[in-house]
Amino acid sequence: MKQKTGVRFVPGESPLHRLNPAAKAAALVLLSAAVLVTARPVPIFCILLLTLAAATLSGIVMPLLRSFRLLIPLLVFILIIDAFFPRIAGGPVWFSAEIWIFHPTLSAAGVLFSLAMGLRLLTVGGASFLFIMTTRYADFVRSLRALGLPATLSFSLGYALRSVSALTEDIGNIMDAQRSRAFSIDRNTLLKNRHTILALFIPATVSVLSRARQVADAMQCRGFGCTDRPTCYRRHPFDAADALLVLVAALCIPFALLCP
Repeated sequence: MKQKTGVRFVPGESPLHRLNPAAKAAALVLLSAAVLVTARPVPIFCILLLTLAAATLSGIVMPLLRSFRLLIPLLVFILIIDAFFPRIAGGPVWFSAEIWIFHPTLSAAGVLFSLAMGLRLLTVGGASFLFIMTTRYADFVRSLRALGLPATLSFSLGYALRSVSALTEDIGNIMDAQRSRAFSIDRNTLLKNRHTILALFIPATVSVLSRARQVADAMQCRGFGCTDRPTCYRRHPFDAADALLVLVAALCIPFALLCP
């Protein structure tokens, strides 16, 4: 059976699954900051390996690697643009041309910079995907409420997390439905077949609008916003493992700054 490409919660009982969602969100922010403060490929690659190691220990390294397919178009674009139009110049120049107002140049420094930007995308995307795959929507919302965030903000952030998985599932179901109707959705590319874009975009839009209406009705039925201090039946304590995760993620920032 062909595996579907997507980003969704993967049930499990690994240490990463059991961590406080707020700690994982803080670690995600710190890891993203670590790869943004440097433009050198070596420290970014090390942080990417750390993310893959966490996925391996959680037993979801293969779903994480499959989710990287979603980043391929953007990754190719970044590699090409940053290689020929880098912000850093230096080293041997292998190609240079004048094309209208553009001056593409391919140099050793440009290639290294392009590689660093590609690794940065994979690291931030991989850490974000890993967070989604190991965090339940309800647990994330409860942890935000335990930190004292307003109910509206907590629900909005949690719903944004849930929407990523829901939209991925909807697109997968739409593609399967189109294939069952003998629609050549896998033939050529989206740019060459405009009907493919419409066949995905229109049903996905209808699905999103329908889900928004259902969520609004469900919130009204549950009296969302009627009280300033809603009750919570389950707590997520912040223990030593959560502190260790945040500490390791925080140490990635000085590592990225000091690593040659």
